[in-house]
Amino acid sequence: MAEYTKDDLKARCSNGTFADASLFADIIDSLKGIQSAVSDPTAVGTSVTFIATISQDTEGKITVTKKTVNFSGYQTVAGMSNYQTVAAMDDYQQLDKQQVDDVTAAAGGLQTINHNMKHYPTVRLIDSGGMEVDKREFTVKHASNMSLTVELSASLTDSYKYILD
Repeated sequence: MAEYTKDDLKARCSNGTFADASLFADIIDSLKGIQSAVSDPTAVGTSVTFIATISQDTEGKITVTKKTVNFSGYQTVAGMSNYQTVAAMDDYQQLDKQQVDDVTAAAGGLQTINHNMKHYPTVRLIDSGGMEVDKREFTVKHASNMSLTVELSASLTDSYKYILD
């Protein structure tokens, strides 16, 4: 069973070559046969790389691209080991804890919140009945990664709590 490229077969079939059983066998052996569909593989082991794209042309050629997960900005286990005491670790985690407190601004007013979280938290408001306030009813302006201002619309006359995530 011999397999040939398309160019090899074209060269063999040109210039009046007699098509005998041997040539037909080589052509048939060189064809891509029908294959079963490939199912989604099961993950085995761990990796920080992944297959990003896979494509297959009409001839069956498969092209694959691979990428590496970008962990920049994440704290590693080794980096966490720099916190030698439980108190130091608590200080680190304190920066990322959810903060909840009362909104002191009146309807249509502003309230500055110094959260000291060292990032730009998501801000939600909850009314006295526990319902989340529509985000179109208030605006948030982040002054820095340590503080922000919440401005209530004039229609917000209930008492509210802010939640910083």
